[in-house]
Amino acid sequence: MEELRKSIDGLRDDLVAAIRENVAIKSVEGPAEPGAPFGTGPKAAMDNFVQIAQRLGFETGVFEDMVAWADLGDPSSEMVAILGHVDVVPEGDGWSCDPYQGKIEDGKLYGRGVMDDKGPILCALYALKAIRDLEIPLKKRVRIMVGTNEETGSKAIAEYVKSGQELPVAGFTPDAEYPLINGEKGSVIAQLSAPFKVEGPIRILSFDGGVAANSVPSVAKAEIQVDPDKVEKVHFSVSAFKGPEKAKLSVEDKGEGRFVLTMLGAPAHGSLPQIGVNAVAWLVKFLRTLGVSGEQGATLNSLDRYVGTEVYGESLGVCLYDDVSRYTSVCWGTMKSEGDTVRFSLNPRFPVTFSTEDVAPVLEKTFAEAGWQVLSMRKSEPLYMAEDSELVVKLMDVYRQETGRAGDSPMSIGGGTYAKAMPNVLAFGPILPGEPSNIHEANECWDIDNMMTSAKIMGAAIVALAKD
Repeated sequence: MEELRKSIDGLRDDLVAAIRENVAIKSVEGPAEPGAPFGTGPKAAMDNFVQIAQRLGFETGVFEDMVAWADLGDPSSEMVAILGHVDVVPEGDGWSCDPYQGKIEDGKLYGRGVMDDKGPILCALYALKAIRDLEIPLKKRVRIMVGTNEETGSKAIAEYVKSGQELPVAGFTPDAEYPLINGEKGSVIAQLSAPFKVEGPIRILSFDGGVAANSVPSVAKAEIQVDPDKVEKVHFSVSAFKGPEKAKLSVEDKGEGRFVLTMLGAPAHGSLPQIGVNAVAWLVKFLRTLGVSGEQGATLNSLDRYVGTEVYGESLGVCLYDDVSRYTSVCWGTMKSEGDTVRFSLNPRFPVTFSTEDVAPVLEKTFAEAGWQVLSMRKSEPLYMAEDSELVVKLMDVYRQETGRAGDSPMSIGGGTYAKAMPNVLAFGPILPGEPSNIHEANECWDIDNMMTSAKIMGAAIVALAKD
């Protein structure tokens, strides 16, 4: 594989340029339009992937303006697939640079999607170019695929599979971490609402926090109006507020009893709420200290009672555990007032030995008890593949040979990837052991040296899966 590693290294500058080109396209999901089922941003990023693949000389294809691919090999042979996505979560606040510029600084490439998942899938594409250029013999056809809806439900790949398109005999998605993900927790994304009528001596005029159900919110804001005799209480409560070190509360006094409250937290991926500080949850806790009454007070109380700053679903009734993937996690991702109601999202992720039938009915009962209305509930079953299965063995062999880390073993994660949507696929890379990751956060970046290491591992994995 040394020759392949050198060939991939020789593509470094072109690969970085291609990633920057795609990162420059803001591809957050938007309203469906003709020819763009998940919005113009994801469609433009997909089209750009096709253009890059064609420039590299690959055969390309597109399914229903939502999935695209680049192929290498005999069309009649079995297919190995490497899946990625070009849609991204919203950029959010707190960036020190333009999230769509592709800035390079101190050997790192910055931008939304650099690591999740535009950079990794383009690494796979360029690794395949190196394989082709070296004329390494492959018996199976290789397809590098991109979808446009992974962050909000994987509907594009699900539709590809449902429609009877060709499926791979093996493959991976570089949308998690090494050494290998052989288990992915099940997930429920619940969109909910509750009464929030503006009334009483302390009134919440607006509340807005979070950008996505699967991201721990780092900023939340509330504008309040209080009666004259409550003004001093606001000032006192702000000065008395005590939360975790990264929960920072500030207040803007706009006069005549009107205040804008801003809570800063610490962002994290929705599968790891325990490493973040949830700005929405902490602002709700603070508002309760003001003594908000009526519907707003009741809803604040129920939110703090059943969710609050818990991250394992204890009060929701879904704190489950197994030895393979450990505890349930719960991300309270968004909250926004709309007239006399407030909408919010919860994303529990449960261990791989349970099913949505173990979780969804319990959630529905708790939501009803809390007085919340269920607007939608998207369910995803867990994924698990045994350590002695052929795909796990092959990918782990590649990883150990390329990294020298013979003692590492496959693992389970809380995140969900395309491996759940496409048969015979597991998540493999791109994050190396011990490598910092800030996907779904401000200043998302990827160390370029680590990126090249990951591209070489992907190249070796493609050969291992497609050579026989």
